[in-house]
Amino acid sequence: MSLSVEPFADAETSKEAIFRATYLAQVEHGFSDLSIQHIATEASLSKSTIYHHFESKDALLKEYARELLEWYIDAFLLEAENDPIRQLEWSLDLVFLGEAEGGVSIDDVRPPGLGCVYMGLRMEATQDREMREYFDNLDRVARERLKETIDQGIENGTLRDIDSEQVAAVLYLMLEGGLYFRSTQNDTAWLAAVREMIDAYLDRLKTDP
Repeated sequence: MSLSVEPFADAETSKEAIFRATYLAQVEHGFSDLSIQHIATEASLSKSTIYHHFESKDALLKEYARELLEWYIDAFLLEAENDPIRQLEWSLDLVFLGEAEGGVSIDDVRPPGLGCVYMGLRMEATQDREMREYFDNLDRVARERLKETIDQGIENGTLRDIDSEQVAAVLYLMLEGGLYFRSTQNDTAWLAAVREMIDAYLDRLKTDP
């Protein structure tokens, strides 16, 4: 899996450069206090240049949020590589143990400040119906990605004939919960015990050796 150091780090278009500046400005100022001036300063652009690409601050932030959240999914859900169990365990280890196979740590896929940015967007969704719709779509895509992985395991015989949509929902809730606690607590050692319980759950889904 190829890992980007930070979202929009390899910006190739003017929009992506503005999204990059928005991300950096949000890390520093938070979502609710973010202004076009903050973004313009971070991007070394004039406010008028930003308004050339986006008709309003709201339009910019909505499109930025969509792009960031899609990047977020890709960072934590490994692409299938003919081994769906390994894919699931890679993502679970990353979240609950802080490190996955190959020595990849959670900080390799979650740069400093991303947790705060993500939590800020989730908080915004409690008051903003349109942001909530973005999270509806984000969560639906993430669950579908997990379902596809589980379906692959059923097809190749490593998983039993199970309700893949239901299992994907359970695993996604576990992953989101694990990320929430890892982002908001200093004491995360107890998450290792949760990871063991998830292993027991996965073992019940696997076919007999």
